[in-house]
Amino acid sequence: MKLLLDPKKVLAVAVTALVLLFALWLVSPYFRIDARDAGAGKITSYRLFLGLMIMLGFIGKTLWDVLAPQGLAKKVSSVKAFALIALAILLTVFVVFTVARATAYYLDSSIAADDANYLP
Repeated sequence: MKLLLDPKKVLAVAVTALVLLFALWLVSPYFRIDARDAGAGKITSYRLFLGLMIMLGFIGKTLWDVLAPQGLAKKVSSVKAFALIALAILLTVFVVFTVARATAYYLDSSIAADDANYLP
């Protein structure tokens, strides 16, 4: 039994994986952020914004691919639909985690700056 792969599907999966890896690389500074990274805050903020927008766009695309064609075109298999929804949920959890981590970092750094300025 030979496994035949459609080149268009392989290309689509590869491009999607590359885009998600690029988005993951963009938000990667927030995995290990600390006080040493405070000087690059503006640059990492832009990276965080772009990476999260790519991930949110992918979540929307995934849910559209699963939910829209049910009545319009060919049916999506239940396994594929479940897998794509699970992936969308995991990405959503990751986005919320990353935003919470970035918010905690910025709040901690602003509290530390206020303490340095106003405490005797």
